[in-house]
Amino acid sequence: MKSVIVAGALALAAAHVAVAQDSSALRLRLSLADAVEVGHRAPLIVLPYAIADSAGPASQPFNLAKELGNVVVLVFYAPTATTADDWRAIAAHLQSRLTQGVVVAGVSSLRVADEVAFAHAIASPFKFLSDEGSTVARRYGAVTGRGSRGMTLVLVDRDGVVRRVEISFTPRAAKAFVGLDAAMAAALRR
Repeated sequence: MKSVIVAGALALAAAHVAVAQDSSALRLRLSLADAVEVGHRAPLIVLPYAIADSAGPASQPFNLAKELGNVVVLVFYAPTATTADDWRAIAAHLQSRLTQGVVVAGVSSLRVADEVAFAHAIASPFKFLSDEGSTVARRYGAVTGRGSRGMTLVLVDRDGVVRRVEISFTPRAAKAFVGLDAAMAAALRR
């Protein structure tokens, strides 16, 4: 009788573990399915950041919710041999928009100190967010189980709604900014 009870308890425990694993997998699938989509609210971002001459104050991380009222261009990137050239192209095109209520932020898995060095090396006017565990990048669909998708651009309007997602954004391509410019102009008119 005791062996039947023990076997039943073990079967119940195994079933509980299987259900827990299945629900974790389900939550993961739902979380990935709920990743950033045009027309939906942008997922929360609160990350430490760097600018060209220093790290942002630890007590005041970049918080997407505090940027409401601005149009926010997020560029998720993985450091490569061409990253500096890509960011120079982004700066050449978007720097003049910073006075028009546009915020541009790079997001990578680099540490804050490395982000400071990178921003300084390219004399960037933008904030670079440190997403060391790539948690935010995963939430935004910029990283898959196999790693980075290259540069991913996400435009968030003044109300916090995603208005454009561009996977494999190539800022040095001839027509790289055509769709972004149209989406940005529409978001600024809202």
